[in-house]
Amino acid sequence: MDARGPAGGMPRRAFLAAALGSVAAASLAGCTDGGAPPSPTPSPTPTGAATPTPTASPGGVPRPVAFQRSRWSADPFMRGAFSFDSVGATPDLRRALGEPVEGRLVIAGEATSPDAPGTVHGAYAEGLRAARAIADLADEGDRIAVIGAGIAGLAAARTLADEGFEVVVIEAGEHLGGRLRSVEDRDFGAPVELGSPFVSDGGVMRSVLADSGVATRPFTPRLGSRTPEGVAVASSDAGWAVIAEAQAWAASHSTDTPLSTALVRSGAVPVSDEPGPDALSERDWFVNALTTGVEPTTGASATRVSAQRFDPALVWHPTDQVTSGWTALIEDLGNGLDIAGSSAVTDIAVDADGVSLRLDSGESLRTHRLIVTASIGVLRTDTVTFDPPLPLLHQRAISTIAMGALDLVWLRFDEAFWRSATDAPGTPPPVSEAPNVLTLVGATPTVAAWLDLGADPRRPVLVGMLAAEHARRIAELDDDAALEVVLEALEPFATVA
Repeated sequence: MDARGPAGGMPRRAFLAAALGSVAAASLAGCTDGGAPPSPTPSPTPTGAATPTPTASPGGVPRPVAFQRSRWSADPFMRGAFSFDSVGATPDLRRALGEPVEGRLVIAGEATSPDAPGTVHGAYAEGLRAARAIADLADEGDRIAVIGAGIAGLAAARTLADEGFEVVVIEAGEHLGGRLRSVEDRDFGAPVELGSPFVSDGGVMRSVLADSGVATRPFTPRLGSRTPEGVAVASSDAGWAVIAEAQAWAASHSTDTPLSTALVRSGAVPVSDEPGPDALSERDWFVNALTTGVEPTTGASATRVSAQRFDPALVWHPTDQVTSGWTALIEDLGNGLDIAGSSAVTDIAVDADGVSLRLDSGESLRTHRLIVTASIGVLRTDTVTFDPPLPLLHQRAISTIAMGALDLVWLRFDEAFWRSATDAPGTPPPVSEAPNVLTLVGATPTVAAWLDLGADPRRPVLVGMLAAEHARRIAELDDDAALEVVLEALEPFATVA
């Protein structure tokens, strides 16, 4: 692996003779010289503006002293943050997507996980599963290629290499880790996680993280809600009761529907807009449940989410926060592997003797077996073509399982103004007892939730979660415009009322 590792990136076209070892390059059968479509130019996924001048905004929010953000939906090699269950998606369909094709090709990643889709441990486990499946099919001396250097691809490649197979990893981007992206920024005082800052099942990953020296700390979500006027209010389950009623209706029908359809047809909506003792209505809490629960959990609006498959139990379900960054794990998995960076595969041809790959550079590669860990967002486009086409059940899975949009905006401030205002009036609670998940109720929020993740009191940090269409819209803005949008969304949490 390139000595610079994930933080420094990988050299362009890293797999010529030295990187490939004895993997023989060959012409891609059935393709003309001009057959490969042009590769899209990747948008830089993590971005950070120059350190802002720390002055207050018109709404009372101080300017942050540091700023970083992700833009996963704008990245042509990701096309979103994680998969979700759209109408018709099932665990069996995800499982079918991971079935071997012609004994030569296996697709893997969080999207093929029937039990833990959209999670780090789900992606890791699927990488191990794909490696076992290919190893069972392979003959001694087989050369194996892995497309994608995210955690699934690296886990698969590491497993196969440790078993003695000759493996090459082909990565379209310039960094290892895929959607696990740790950025070193001294203004934050700790790694900034632009992918997942959390482990949602510490039991599965605990030994793997410990072996790599990845530090974590327990994270228990403590919800705090504010009105647009800055009033702290007790959280209510009224909105979730409406969603539960719609899901009960959906479960009684054989045909799946969007959650939005189930909400209407079940009679669960419309809900009352009569203000309660806190001046908030059942409708206000219903909107809150959709925008701060359904959308960040799936990365999609209720019009796209399966009514039968959406699981409210997954909302705010992390167990541990990664505090030292994922880099050590990614480097351990990639250590010693032959990795081709900045090399996008555009064509995959499977025949009785092996697999041929064409890259966006025009180079070709012949191998015996292949593991594909491209995201479901990429597989749903024509970025990669398969010859022959994938089996119909695989195609159905790809067209049904959808890709959600979720981006994180990291802001570091001089003072944790949101903590002092959270339970006003009165003395602020200790940080260990204060809410660490802040949501807006009484209006439709731009930022689905704010996470108070700063472990160091000298460097208070808020992380905004942009979900669904808000994530896609803001991903298209430049850093200055995006920062103004999220600071405006933070105003209710800077107001003592």
